[in-house]
Amino acid sequence: MAPIGSVQASNRLNQTPKKTLISQADQVAVSDKAQVYQALLQKVKEIPSVREERVRSLSEQIERGEYKVDSQKIADKLLGPES
Repeated sequence: MAPIGSVQASNRLNQTPKKTLISQADQVAVSDKAQVYQALLQKVKEIPSVREERVRSLSEQIERGEYKVDSQKIADKLLGPES
């Protein structure tokens, strides 16, 4: 009869309600700045890395021979003070 008694005892243990305690340490709070940062990060991910319209426009200018390089502007960007 010992096996039957152990089955009954384990059934009684399974029937007891289990309590879950949540302590303050288990909670997470996200700051307003973090929420704004996440929203901005999501918007940045949605922006395409290649501006296809700009690339197409420049390619057409190059094909027509209309694209002119402004060497002074390039030199200013390369040698100018960092902003």
